[in-house]
Amino acid sequence: MEHRASITIVLLCLAACDAPVQLSTAQIARVKQMGFPGAPAPDPTNRFADDDRAALLGQALFFDPHLSSTGTISCATCHDPARAFTDGLALNRGISQGVRNTLSILDCAHQRWLNWDGKFDSLWSQAHGPMLHPREMGNSFERIVARVRSEPTLRTEYEAVCGALPEGTLTSAQSERVIANLGKAIAAYERRLTTGPSVFDQWVEGWKLAGSPADLSTVQEGQFSRAAQLGLATFTGRGECVTCHDGPLLSDGEFHALGAAPRDDLIADAGRFGAVAALQSNPYRTSGPHSDDPACESAMVVDSLIAQPDQWGAFRTPTLRNVAQTAPYFHQGQFATLNEVLHFYSTLEGAVTMDHHRESILRKTNLSQREIEGLLAFLNSLDGAPPPSRWTTNPWK
Repeated sequence: MEHRASITIVLLCLAACDAPVQLSTAQIARVKQMGFPGAPAPDPTNRFADDDRAALLGQALFFDPHLSSTGTISCATCHDPARAFTDGLALNRGISQGVRNTLSILDCAHQRWLNWDGKFDSLWSQAHGPMLHPREMGNSFERIVARVRSEPTLRTEYEAVCGALPEGTLTSAQSERVIANLGKAIAAYERRLTTGPSVFDQWVEGWKLAGSPADLSTVQEGQFSRAAQLGLATFTGRGECVTCHDGPLLSDGEFHALGAAPRDDLIADAGRFGAVAALQSNPYRTSGPHSDDPACESAMVVDSLIAQPDQWGAFRTPTLRNVAQTAPYFHQGQFATLNEVLHFYSTLEGAVTMDHHRESILRKTNLSQREIEGLLAFLNSLDGAPPPSRWTTNPWK
């Protein structure tokens, strides 16, 4: 009897594995919104955003370690092209140990908010932040401007794009203007760091051409395997992943408190709650004096933001594009692998309760091992072709 029971269980499992992967009407609508995002939207607050000359200047700045106080740390130290523009560390390390994980800047031009807490509202406002941060590059306005003035290539490229550098001792307003221009050049470079369509994107296009059928077995798989199809069904269905990871970027771009326990050696991080005031006081915000369109719709939103108590400990939902290349995960690198992340979401094991600030939509899903394996296959299908090599190489070498 036990032998027959075992055979029955095996046959049932095989039948389940062979069953067609089906999507509901709601899931079909979600998947239709998840395709390749295309080119980034224009940035009216940065007049250099789509200027190739500015991008070349930004590339030189990005890889220049002499923009740090020690002459040893560049933007590329933490955003290494060989690591999908991350550093592979749980916590970033510049001049000294940081307190957050390094986010990849691949496809960053699609993001509405920058950093884990959204403290910056554009690529150009974020670009100079690490240069001035004491733990990252530890520099000052004066030394940064002096570097651009004294290095012939940087000076020539700067003046070709932004006009002549002011001579003599710079006023605060002049220094800020130069720093803003440098940030806009780096942003122009970072806008070129876009990835191509992934295996999933290619499959979605074929699925749409086939009429977006609910039965995924009717669509040619190609490299988007049956396991990945099951993962997509779980992602948009029982796993509830799509609640926050939706749209072309597989991110809602918003801020959530997930209750992942902080690292033992770090104090609690206020997240979005602590970032709103910093953003609104930043002279480089998109509604500020250095913006090229401070009255545009996206800029006007910044001045109306209000820090809410439920934003305490909330962090931006990262894109899942290229996620398989960007371990470790979460804002303090709490999880080393995607498997650990999925186990956390499935069980909420180790989650901390943050009074009433805990995300109300988060609940245990108790995923099966087959569902987790499908999700891993799906997440691994989200890697896009890397940016052109001209934009990923160090121009100083």
